[in-house]
Amino acid sequence: MPITSSSSESSSHLKVQNSSTDHCSVISYPLAIVNAFVAAGLAWLYLHKEEYNWNPPIKATLPVTIFFFLSNVYLVIAPFVPPSDGNSVYETLPYWLHCVVGFAIIAAGGVYWVVWAVVLPKLGNYTLHREVVVDDIDGWERHVFRKVPN
Repeated sequence: MPITSSSSESSSHLKVQNSSTDHCSVISYPLAIVNAFVAAGLAWLYLHKEEYNWNPPIKATLPVTIFFFLSNVYLVIAPFVPPSDGNSVYETLPYWLHCVVGFAIIAAGGVYWVVWAVVLPKLGNYTLHREVVVDDIDGWERHVFRKVPN
């Protein structure tokens, strides 16, 4: 943790800048967005069980799912409320910066997917086909994408 000093006429103060909370905010914000979408999807499945023939072996109840969704929506919206004077985490940066960086991380993932799954197959004249691969050693299944020429 860097320690900076600032002096005034009456006394000298040391201020600790905690960079670990900064990266936790940047990491946790996109996670809250993803969690909100996951909870919304889970609630959708609960409300349309028959349509999707959905019957998982381990279940969270609908009230727990809705509470999880609402708590994550709060975590997404709350950082945009300006802090009261003197309570900002940052001295020189805007209080909403980690939210914007979080959205940028999600947008970068979306751009990566568009390039990988849409643009490159068109430019390379191939399609991506998902296949199930079973490991010979332990029988675990995984999905892989194979390039199939057009």
